[in-house]
Amino acid sequence: MDFVCVCVRVPKSGSSSLGHALDAAFAGKRAFFLPDTLDLDGRYSGFQRWRFRRARRRALKTRYGDPTMEHALGVINAEARPGDLVTGGHIDFGFARANLTAPLKIITLLREPAARCVSEYNYARANHLRRDIFKRMDSKALAKAAGRYSLVGYLDYLLERREAYGDLASRYLGWDGVEPLKAFHDRSVFHAGVLEETGAFAFGLSEKLGRPVELPWANSTLTDSFEGAGAEARARIEQLYPRDFELYEYQRAESRRALSHDGVAWADGGPLDRRDEAGLGLGL
Repeated sequence: MDFVCVCVRVPKSGSSSLGHALDAAFAGKRAFFLPDTLDLDGRYSGFQRWRFRRARRRALKTRYGDPTMEHALGVINAEARPGDLVTGGHIDFGFARANLTAPLKIITLLREPAARCVSEYNYARANHLRRDIFKRMDSKALAKAAGRYSLVGYLDYLLERREAYGDLASRYLGWDGVEPLKAFHDRSVFHAGVLEETGAFAFGLSEKLGRPVELPWANSTLTDSFEGAGAEARARIEQLYPRDFELYEYQRAESRRALSHDGVAWADGGPLDRRDEAGLGLGL
């Protein structure tokens, strides 16, 4: 491996489980922390920009003893070696590529965009509404919107601010929709998969790293699928995430193609467990 891996954790796409799995998979290598890098809410609110900077400075101070991003980037640029991992918050690959000097490649999980969006809404709404009034005032803008609106109203809120909230996964990975997906994938991605088929993701990564990888996923929003949200909401989601749908379908097909090439058969949407004795975490 002649590059540093960047864990790109797309929100509500199994990102916590991905982070934990990579911590174990890269044991023996150095893992460098970066906090969230995309301040989407801050485009529209000075208060939200202040919140974002506050959270980032706190995280950096805890990890590095210094609250500045410049310090963290300096440490990574001085110390990271091929085969190491950059992880931590929700890092967008464009930021990493613009600020880190080592060759970089992505490890990520994608989720079906409609299911991801509904999960994000349900999670944000439930957490916002259970907070007291003072903590609600200090919430993210999206959490406030989810607490205020129905799903369709929330989607209208996002569509009015599409330049910030649209095509979320594509933005985190840095795909502009112009470059052919195969060229982008070959240039930027070390390993990717889809959340609905975590066994395939774990199997493929274990093959590349030469060590067992497990990705148990116990996120409570797994059942928060799009079903029942209605055609009106679906139409809005398709307007909001056109590139994300294309990216997701490409990655799902690519993952299955790679498994087929490795001699792993498919049944009922998942890989037949031919190598479970090896402990490669194929079970879905």
